[in-house]
Amino acid sequence: MLKREALPAIRPSAHSVNVMEYTDGRLLVTWFSGSVEGSEDQIGVGCILEPEEGRWSEPMIMMRSFEYEGERWVTEQICPIETKAGKTVVYTWASPFSSFRMRRRGDTCYWIRSIPESCPFRFLWDGRKARNLECLSGCAGLPKRGVVFQGKPMLRDPEAGPAGGWIIPYHTETEELMFHSRFLFVDSDGLDLETTATDLYQPPGCLEPSLARLDKDRWLCYMRYGKRGEGYIWRSESKDGGRTFTRPTLTNLRNPHSAVDIAFDAKGGCLLIAYNDSHSLRTPLTIGISDDEGRTFRTQDVETEAGEYSYPKLYQTRDGLWHLFYTHNRTHIEHVLFDVEWLLEGRKVIGLR
Repeated sequence: MLKREALPAIRPSAHSVNVMEYTDGRLLVTWFSGSVEGSEDQIGVGCILEPEEGRWSEPMIMMRSFEYEGERWVTEQICPIETKAGKTVVYTWASPFSSFRMRRRGDTCYWIRSIPESCPFRFLWDGRKARNLECLSGCAGLPKRGVVFQGKPMLRDPEAGPAGGWIIPYHTETEELMFHSRFLFVDSDGLDLETTATDLYQPPGCLEPSLARLDKDRWLCYMRYGKRGEGYIWRSESKDGGRTFTRPTLTNLRNPHSAVDIAFDAKGGCLLIAYNDSHSLRTPLTIGISDDEGRTFRTQDVETEAGEYSYPKLYQTRDGLWHLFYTHNRTHIEHVLFDVEWLLEGRKVIGLR
């Protein structure tokens, strides 16, 4: 491990990080923040790491609650992509305030959102404010409600950059489609969408899909297990550039009903994973590296203390350095800089049965 730091906080609670590297080398990290997860004061937040300066900007409020069709909506995860023209388009989801219910947590009461009543949205981020907000319910195969953008958007062709378009993973949370994983194909303008038929499901559910591109045609997808206490991470494979995937099967990696992330080091030919190595707890937080596409891993624990260390995102910047971002006890987003040599010294874990 090379370095670790806390990203600057803006509200008492911080959760669900995402990351994107611009073509000019800037690193944008986003999350949502509020009193507690899903509360009425929740906002979408972003920080930028300037490569020349080597330090993070102050947190920017990218999206506050907003008015849409006579309703007040509260935003959730912020999933940014860069267009061919260098603009930033953000895919998100939000819940209408009419769906909120009062919940008590300890001695405090909060208004808490309903995920099944949420809708998908997108907006243009101009560096200061959100513009051109659109609701995407029913577009390109997206369900009208219960769409959760949480996974890391992926370039379809890293060599082409944003000109090659993006894949945005998402899952559904409505009664008729509970915990189904799907993918949204987005064109180079960040706006044109393509319908895909992929729908990944095995009981009790496959959610929060994470993608890794092995080569032009071969992709891997790892997913969160839909129940706490007994689960393992789901795995599926594509041989046609992410358009269709195999039926999900279970890996040998434990999962406590919490998000995972994967990434691929094309130069080193290694698959990386970040996950909670537990059936019931969001600790430890573990990183693994595999030279056989997930059959076995060498792993190191980043966090082992009691607490919640969750929703990791792995990213390798153009300089070859590896970054890990994750929720640290719901208070802030933690950033860890590491190299693969550190991982290779870790314990051996069987990835596939």
